[in-house]
Amino acid sequence: MSDLLASLLVAKSNSSQESFHSSCSQPPPSSGPVATSSSPDANPPASSQRQASAFQDTGFPVYDIDLYLADTEDAASSTPAPNERSSSQHDSSQVIRNQLEPVPLGSKKPRYHVSALNTLCQAKGLTPVFEIDGLVDFGGVVKIGGTTVTSEERWRSKKDAKEGLAEKGLDVVKTMDAKGKQSETSGEAGKNWVGMLLEYHNSIDPSRGPIYEEYVLGSSFSCECIIASRPTQLFGSKTEMFSSKKAARVNAAKQAVEHLISEGELNPDGSTRARKKNMVGAPVGVAVGAAVRMEGKGLKLKVSRSSSYAQKVNDICPLLGLSPPQYKLAPVSALAPNMLSGYASFPSQPGVPEEIGEARNVYGKKNAKEEVAEGVWKFLLELAKKRNVEIEETGGSGFD
Repeated sequence: MSDLLASLLVAKSNSSQESFHSSCSQPPPSSGPVATSSSPDANPPASSQRQASAFQDTGFPVYDIDLYLADTEDAASSTPAPNERSSSQHDSSQVIRNQLEPVPLGSKKPRYHVSALNTLCQAKGLTPVFEIDGLVDFGGVVKIGGTTVTSEERWRSKKDAKEGLAEKGLDVVKTMDAKGKQSETSGEAGKNWVGMLLEYHNSIDPSRGPIYEEYVLGSSFSCECIIASRPTQLFGSKTEMFSSKKAARVNAAKQAVEHLISEGELNPDGSTRARKKNMVGAPVGVAVGAAVRMEGKGLKLKVSRSSSYAQKVNDICPLLGLSPPQYKLAPVSALAPNMLSGYASFPSQPGVPEEIGEARNVYGKKNAKEEVAEGVWKFLLELAKKRNVEIEETGGSGFD
């Protein structure tokens, strides 16, 4: 095999001497250092040098293995390690993640002021009402028992605004404790307001007592009261909350009793005044314009046909032992305040229906009252026959 290789090499050198020298004169590629005999790093044996010279003569590049390995190590040292690449990638991704990190809307403070305010208000029979405003930042007020707590501070969220207002409201409710104790020592706390109101009703009409309408909001209660002598007036309030139904009812009864005291219906201490009962059918306080004549055992009343029904009703009521009726009118809808419906009633009058002359959807207060009065007039005519009172309508005012 070696003889065959030698003959080929000799043949090629004899056939193209010029190309051989030209190929040998060209420098080897720059991909690696070429080994020379004068290299101080290596002193190969003579046989190795002869083999390297033979390969160089044929045009093959010959490299020094030590220089090649050293060059590879330098290249490896200049390349970043995998863990370094991953750390740099992690840092860049961390920067991107930080830029996309959501910003918290609210504060990290513990939220307990709202629950603490609700607990304290329940113990005092109060209900906090929050009114929050704002679109980007939020503020508002909190109303507690007729007191409005305000703040100029703004918050990032409605929850933070409610929490901040509750914190300020706590201080206000704590100061209400002293006021509550003072009211208890004033002597009013020991009064039986519900009992006084019931005693008042028993004196004017035992069959009709006060009407209580109760409301609930969460664990708080409110109450409104209607009494027979003031059917169109409400006492108490459904927005004034208390910790129990009893406290809400007492508040409504107290307001009713205080109103009756102010009008002289009750004594200053809330006790019932002595009342004189009128005899049914006695012509007490007959209105001007009505002519009355005693005929036999009964009474005869003539009223002008041209009078309004409301005037006729007022003329005949004293003869029947009745006080003038109370007209209860209310708008049909908030969108149509001039369209009224209603009825009339005779408070504290036994044997008389609660609602008389009901009218619906009448335009104008005067027209609605007149239509209700027409129904009352028809009822009184029937009642007059039962009580032996004759009523006659004439063309003028009085007897002919």
